[in-house]
Amino acid sequence: MLWSLVAAGVAGILLGFRARAPALIVATAMVVVAGAVMGDTGGLFDRHRLLSILLLVATLQCAYLIGLFLGLVWHRSVTRER
Repeated sequence: MLWSLVAAGVAGILLGFRARAPALIVATAMVVVAGAVMGDTGGLFDRHRLLSILLLVATLQCAYLIGLFLGLVWHRSVTRER
């Protein structure tokens, strides 16, 4: 679970740095499908699986906002140097 959170965070930062909102929507859908398929609990709608998927989606989207901020700061610093 820890590595999936790290992967979702890195993917979110990279998406925020380069891509925009439609890419985040697609990535969120992919995280939900991957979490539903690869979950290690018994049922598809088990409470632990749903909370795990929610945590992954929240991590992805918060990291996306961090990536947006980093991209904005980087873009402003590059344009000021010119």
